[in-house]
Amino acid sequence: MKYPSSISMTRYSIKFIFFSIMISGLLLILFGCTDRKYPRPTDQYYVNDYANILYQATRHSITREGERLYEVTQDEVDGGAQLVVATFVVENLSDIANYDKTEIFREWKIGKNDMGLLVILFFTEEVIDEIDYLVLAETQIEVGYRMEQYLTPSQLGNIVDNTLYGDEWGDDLDMGVMYMVYELLSAIYIDAYGYESFNYDMEVYQEYLFDNPDVAGDDSHVPLSWILYLLSPFATTGDRLGVIIPIILFILIGGGGAVVKNKGGGGSSGGMGIFRRR
Repeated sequence: MKYPSSISMTRYSIKFIFFSIMISGLLLILFGCTDRKYPRPTDQYYVNDYANILYQATRHSITREGERLYEVTQDEVDGGAQLVVATFVVENLSDIANYDKTEIFREWKIGKNDMGLLVILFFTEEVIDEIDYLVLAETQIEVGYRMEQYLTPSQLGNIVDNTLYGDEWGDDLDMGVMYMVYELLSAIYIDAYGYESFNYDMEVYQEYLFDNPDVAGDDSHVPLSWILYLLSPFATTGDRLGVIIPIILFILIGGGGAVVKNKGGGGSSGGMGIFRRR
């Protein structure tokens, strides 16, 4: 009669435990997916065009300027500022109340040292001459705790009114959005960090916009993948608890890793900001 050795039984037990832990972790991930109220930030982070309405050139420009702002201000007092833009489509104006800009700001962890700024553009659908259009319905801005001392609600309101809702570029959404972004960047650089100026040229940007049409298949409005999300600062404690052990086991058996270039600085906010409707 043959009996399994204690060594083989131990190996079998370890494999069974590893397998059970990994399955449990995957189940927790799946359950965690259903609990999230708002979408995860995109892999570009600084632009989250869930309305899919901005031109690719605009999305790239916002991302590039966001990266530069974060890198340039890293070593400053209250450094690590981040400016993030998001767009959403709602069925009607009352649905905007379902979006809490403070919660989104905190979930996305915008701004190191609480030096963050979140701009949300809400759009509604309208049918004109049997053609579907998206119409800008409301603009909201959330300000990080520490950023509040540098940028006031009245200042932010004036910037939105004079750029996105202004007469100069207000009829062209992408131009209006970038005009607003540049003015917000100017306020951050000058008022928060003491720069003498922040120079930009809207006519140069307009040429850039015309010369860089959209490319089919662009996926900049797709949320950050779960693998990269779980390795980023955005993941909640519950998300991480569900996968931390499987990830460790994966590394132990020779797995690799991933780097999230664009991510939140870990900031929070207290609800100060502005609301604007046309």
